[in-house]
Amino acid sequence: MPSFFNFFSSLDEILWGYVDFYIILLIGLYFTFKSKFFQFKTCAHPFRAFHDLATLTDSEKKKGVNPISLYFSSVGGAIGIGNIGGVVGAVSLGGPGGLFWMWVAVLCGALVKYAECYLGILYRKPNEHNSYDGGAMFYLKHVFPGKSVPTLFCVLLCIYGAEVFQFKVVEDVFVETFHWNRILVLAGLLAGTFYVLLGGVLRLSKVCRLLMPIFLLLYTSVCLYVIAQHASELSGLFRQVFKTAFTGQAAVGGFAGSSFVIAVQQGMSKAVYSGDIGMGYDSVIQSETQITHPHIQARTSIFTLFTDCFICTMTVLLVLVTGQWCSGQTHGFDCVVAALSPYFSHVPELMALFFFLAGWTTILGYLTVGLKSAKALGSKGPIVYMLYAFSVFTLFSFVDQNSARLVMSIAGGFMILINLAALFKLRKEISFS
Repeated sequence: MPSFFNFFSSLDEILWGYVDFYIILLIGLYFTFKSKFFQFKTCAHPFRAFHDLATLTDSEKKKGVNPISLYFSSVGGAIGIGNIGGVVGAVSLGGPGGLFWMWVAVLCGALVKYAECYLGILYRKPNEHNSYDGGAMFYLKHVFPGKSVPTLFCVLLCIYGAEVFQFKVVEDVFVETFHWNRILVLAGLLAGTFYVLLGGVLRLSKVCRLLMPIFLLLYTSVCLYVIAQHASELSGLFRQVFKTAFTGQAAVGGFAGSSFVIAVQQGMSKAVYSGDIGMGYDSVIQSETQITHPHIQARTSIFTLFTDCFICTMTVLLVLVTGQWCSGQTHGFDCVVAALSPYFSHVPELMALFFFLAGWTTILGYLTVGLKSAKALGSKGPIVYMLYAFSVFTLFSFVDQNSARLVMSIAGGFMILINLAALFKLRKEISFS
């Protein structure tokens, strides 16, 4: 078993360290120049973009899910535990310059997300629930002959959809922080998760529309409070971020030496993983929109990614201004706890709340997408998938977190390769307007 995980660990390192984010960077740059920097134009008019979401015709209101609710569903899926704990690795290993490369990845990846959402809506089909089925598995059929590649993508999305890593982390946080019985925590999480799952994207959107504003407000307020205490240091800190983005950062506090290459790899891979860039999740969620014009709903994916990046930036600035990035902590959760502890009481309990709000909405979002992907595999797919999800959530509750993360990471890495090939093939069908 150790050799099995060692092999997949090496494969994961190759996918995320040398392949996926470079391809995303290249395709993102291609879309950026082709669209004449469309992501910047979109962000210059946020009120108009969301006004268009709220302006529905009578015929559009009859079918699909509210487009603004889908924005929160998209944010709920993107913002997860990686935004709080995972991105710390971008600077603890890559130095402060890793933050700069996170921003670069987001700017390039924004149009990758836009493209997949646009195509997901363009190729969607009406379903029996007065809504739509769409996403990457629908436009893949127009790229790859036969059923093998679309089927493989659906299987990978089913695997990735059962977010065993975040489920395990949320469960561990409750067990270790509040000393609750693991079996009871597992049962409670399973019950709540499957209740939302059975309600589809509509119920998911209602839950995310309730929980995500709470998380965004609380977490941003906490981070900004601490960062404000170090306001005089920010100008020097940002100079260090831009300087070390191209020179690297010397080893500090026992960490491995950080070079330019490591800064690029860590910053960009963390941004891609955190923002779900190129994985196809958003294309499935956004395809249920009431809006009939793909570009209107697809624009929200750009704001989703920038919202995700904002939370990542808050976390990174938090550990940078407090010096925790070079403290010797190897776990992102411990780094953030140490950064907050001098300023707030009951920090472990506060972090448990943050992990629940961010992690559970991600679990719900991806499991819902996984179920829709299973439906695309056949009529018995949803039943089989729910049994599978129940089994792996239970099994990985008693397995090391790294093993759970490895399963998710490899599935996501291969999904990106397939999806990006389809986006490039269908690039002429994407309108940036």
